Formats: sequence, C-alpha cells, structure tokens
Amino acid sequence: MSIFDYLLLFISLITLLMGLIGSIIPVIPGPILAYISIIILISSIDQSLPLNTLMIWGVVVFFFSIIENFIQFYGVKLFGGRKLSLIGSTIGFLIGLFIPPIGFIIGTFIGAFIGAFIEHNNNTKKALKIAFGSFIGFFGSVILKLIISFYFVYEYCTIFLGFLTGN
Repeated sequence: MSIFDYLLLFISLITLLMGLIGSIIPVIPGPILAYISIIILISSIDQSLPLNTLMIWGVVVFFFSIIENFIQFYGVKLFGGRKLSLIGSTIGFLIGLFIPPIGFIIGTFIGAFIGAFIEHNNNTKKALKIAFGSFIGFFGSVILKLIISFYFVYEYCTIFLGFLTGN
C-alpha cells in the first residue's frame, strides 16, 4: 500500500465517524457519509464489492435521505399539527442549530408548540401534544439514521477485516 492508500484509509475512517455523528446531528448527512466511507475504503485497499451492491446501497441511502427529512413533519401532522405547527417546528429547528448540543431538539419542540398554540386558539394541551409529535418524529428519524449508519459500520469492518485476513 502506498502513502496515498493510507491517507484514503484514514479519510474513509474519519468519514465513517462523521456519518455516525451525523446520524444524531441533523445538519450532517450521516448515512450518506457512512456510504461514502465504504466507497473510499474499497478505493484504498485491494477489495471490491459488486457494482449492483453499491448501487442498491446508494439508492437506499438516497431514498432515505429524502424521506428522513419528512419524518419529523409527519410526527407533527400525525399528532394534529397543521401549517403553523410545521412552520414553527422548522423555525425552532433552525434557531436551535445555533444552541448546541441539544438546541435543535428543544427549538423544534418549542417552535411546534408556539405554532400549535396559535393555530389551536391557545389550547395548551393540544399544543403540547403536537410538540410531542415533533419530538417523536425527530427521534424516529435519528433511530432510522443510526440503523443505516451502523449497518455501514458493520460492512466497513467486514470489508476491512477481509482485507487484513486476505479474504
């Protein structure tokens, strides 16, 4: 292996770790980075994967990356939120990004609550229910991203161990 291969191996590992972090932090595309880490890994070592496997994984990651953006909004809708609740959760999320580490969770909850509170004529119980829906949607999205990212961690380790053992 050349120094360039070692550099690619290091970059693939960092990309994989960023993918895991991105499964929890919404602004980092976790599953996409974990998938890219696999591509970088097989480029740096003498291992290959069937092209159809890479394509299927790519389609799954692409499809999920689109869907996961709507999961939180679905949680708001499922619990009775409408337009103002969705707008509030989005604004709260964006503001919350500037308050790490959990500002985006609290911001989304508060934003959905305020939007729902206005939308449902100052009904606190209904607004809390809708805000809870945004919270459920967020955690549903995180869990699905973690499942996909940990699958890629498993595949990464399998490929790398196969390289080390000569299989």
